[in-house]
Amino acid sequence: MIAFSARDWAAVALFSSAALVLFVIAVVTTNLFRVVTSLKDLVDGVTSETVPLINEVGNTVRGVNKELERVDTIVGSVQRVAQNVETISDTVQMAVTNPLVKALAFFAGARRAGKKFRGDK
Repeated sequence: MIAFSARDWAAVALFSSAALVLFVIAVVTTNLFRVVTSLKDLVDGVTSETVPLINEVGNTVRGVNKELERVDTIVGSVQRVAQNVETISDTVQMAVTNPLVKALAFFAGARRAGKKFRGDK
């Protein structure tokens, strides 16, 4: 049988410890590689779904902007119509009110004159 010295046992212990450390480093590196790969796959998946969504949002925003332009045009038209109706209303009011007031004043004056003419008070 071969006798091992303390120095030989120390070398075996050091070698065993180094091998164990290398094994742990290999396991940690493998797990880290899996995590990084999973993370890359996740980012690729998010990117592949996000880019079309962003394009779709852009199309939606463009459509909404067109509709807003149409609504703005409609609101402008409604404002012009409302102004025209107001102008017509004012014109009709003036055309009807002034002659009506004059006619009422004429008839009131005629009634008074008729009363004075007949001798009523």
